Amino acid sequence: MAPLECPLADSLIRPQSEPPLLSIVVLTHNRTEELVLTISCLADQLVDGLEKKVEIVISDNASDMPTLEAIGALAQRYPTISYVLNARDEGGFFNLFAAPWRARGEYTWVFGSDDILLEDGVAHVVEVLEREKPAFLTLNKKLANADLSQMLWNEANSIPDRRFDTFVDLFCAMGVNQLAFISAQIEATEPARAMETERYLRTDSRHPHVAAFLEKHHDKPAYYSSATHLVHRAGNSPILDYHAGNFYDYAVTLPRLLQQVADEVGAPADLFERITGSKRISDYDPPQVTFVDGIFENILR
Repeated sequence: MAPLECPLADSLIRPQSEPPLLSIVVLTHNRTEELVLTISCLADQLVDGLEKKVEIVISDNASDMPTLEAIGALAQRYPTISYVLNARDEGGFFNLFAAPWRARGEYTWVFGSDDILLEDGVAHVVEVLEREKPAFLTLNKKLANADLSQMLWNEANSIPDRRFDTFVDLFCAMGVNQLAFISAQIEATEPARAMETERYLRTDSRHPHVAAFLEKHHDKPAYYSSATHLVHRAGNSPILDYHAGNFYDYAVTLPRLLQQVADEVGAPADLFERITGSKRISDYDPPQVTFVDGIFENILR
């Protein structure tokens, strides 16, 4: 598969003696203050050998000068920071799907530039990847308000760690809401590079990465980690119609894309009835509320 590339304004790729286990690719566009905090909380954890196993790559989508200056200052401060600066705004999903091509690790962790990782989070993820060797890893999270002054949820899900034989099994147990949050997903890099991305870049769905995960990892082992090192900010999106757009996507656009991919990979015919529709997962029992129920709920919304 040809690399997903675009014209660059600048780049800095730190030399490494051997490929890392994990590449944390931080996507950003004009989020200067948030980016500095995100990178600091990640880079400060790369000590005691983790700096040899983990790289951090800032993938910037043609930000204005304040963010570019912050990226340069972060690269000077932290020797573990590389960066790639797009020459023009390629769109958020280009930046997302290009991340595995900007990673050198066995695994790619796309991380939002306004999310936070608490102490020992990187070490925990590395330990899980080395122990379980999944093709796909999804993480529990905390939820805070936009300025991080208040914790709204101490945990999104209240279920224990579990290894799944296939990604489809994990998808059914965890649902769309879990997989839609970009910073909670870590995937093997090679399958991500092997996938044709064109249809995901031209779709109208706001969550094409969920369908892409299904295509890339449907028959491969997956793992859920219940640890809550990851913190997401609620209400921090610059999209003015964020919720209304999501209702339409979950009701119409994403199900159509998911069905197309499910048919291609040979997923069960009743996949949508098997996928939980719950937004916070409290057990691993077969769902009483399904993805189909969620489609109807969002149609009504």
